[in-house]
Amino acid sequence: MNTQPQLSRVFIGAAVGAGFSFLFLTKSGQRILEAAEPWLTDLIRDLRRVREAAAKTQEAIEEGRRSFSAIADFSRLKSQSSDPFTADVARH
Repeated sequence: MNTQPQLSRVFIGAAVGAGFSFLFLTKSGQRILEAAEPWLTDLIRDLRRVREAAAKTQEAIEEGRRSFSAIADFSRLKSQSSDPFTADVARH
């Protein structure tokens, strides 16, 4: 049985626990948290803006696809039409 992965998990768990202990139980850790809070708030705001921009981009792409599809459908109908009036309108 290979104990290397288990030992790695123990060390990772210990490091995470020590990090949380430092941040929440020491004065300097609390100062770091207080300093990080505005940065994290800005990061969350910026990530939301990126998500909104991605949603708007996706909406614009879909609208473009619908527009191209409508143009293609119109062109197809125009070329298939045997109505002299429609053919006359298409020439002008």
